Amino acid sequence: MRTKERLVPVEVKANRGTAKSLRTRIQSSRYPDIRCGIKLAAGNIGEEQGLYTFPYFCAFLLKRYRQQADWDTLYRIPG
Repeated sequence: MRTKERLVPVEVKANRGTAKSLRTRIQSSRYPDIRCGIKLAAGNIGEEQGLYTFPYFCAFLLKRYRQQADWDTLYRIPG
């Protein structure tokens, strides 16, 4: 997803697996416009180190979340 100033990668997992490539992108200094990521999975809503997890059935709410989130204050992993 793209906002005016940020790029928010979205990863869809087939199970509750880790999102290693997404975490790598968030942590990398090569991608300064990526401050956090969104993972859709068969799990609960949560947040850990800039990775926001939503269950599949919440995918329709991502547009609203993108509009209401304060993207300038979302977590950035030090690196």
